[in-house]
Amino acid sequence: MANHVTGQVPMGNVVRDYYDGNTHVIICDDAYRDRSRAEQKQSWENLCRIASHALHNQEIMNQDDKA
Repeated sequence: MANHVTGQVPMGNVVRDYYDGNTHVIICDDAYRDRSRAEQKQSWENLCRIASHALHNQEIMNQDDKA
């Protein structure tokens, strides 16, 4: 199942812009720029929580596909 971005995504402060094969990768530092260490840490914890949930949900979907 492919996810497609529709519409424009606002561009942040780009610190790296490159291609990996056919994939255009743009890295922004908005989560860290002009923020305290505590705010940066909270952003990192939020990212880790979101990624953990996504991986867990993907694992559940993979198990359902095998059943």
